Amino acid sequence: MSDRTEIVSQRLRLVALDRELAELQLTDRKAFFAALGVEPEPSWPPELMDTPQIEWNRDRLAEHPEHVGWYSWVYISPIMNRLLGIGGFQGAPTEEGEVEIGYSMLVSYRERGLATEAVNALMGWAYAHDEVKRVIARTRSDRNPSHRVLEKAGFTQGATCMDPDEGFEVTFWSHDRAQLAA
Repeated sequence: MSDRTEIVSQRLRLVALDRELAELQLTDRKAFFAALGVEPEPSWPPELMDTPQIEWNRDRLAEHPEHVGWYSWVYISPIMNRLLGIGGFQGAPTEEGEVEIGYSMLVSYRERGLATEAVNALMGWAYAHDEVKRVIARTRSDRNPSHRVLEKAGFTQGATCMDPDEGFEVTFWSHDRAQLAA
């Protein structure tokens, strides 16, 4: 798997989905797990990563194979050899230097600081690209564990408004490159 884009953090190995992995996740789950070198995970994928989202990621990677890393990453426990969650970005940086991050953990791996560790690792990867000036996120406005993940990762809470596409209020968050020096 040396040709795959990876990040290693203290407790996680993050692997960026490429076209092959994105397709396997949809069409051959057993081969997907084998390609990642992990044990099969019956509860895969985690919530928020439904079939339309998986298809969206696959289609973006088919259109822009050079953007590996700017879409989904899977979180792997190297100790347990299991998938724990998934996250990543909504695409390559905008002209303003923004990328939007998202994440979801399998239920049995929540409240262990793993999502925060993954978000920090992904931000480090994004900020290693000079064009990235800010990482943004959106969460439901009701106080949920996702708020704490972003707070622990150093994000600043911004405005809350109704998202007509989602049908509920969302809170906007941001983390600026300048915060790294602070």
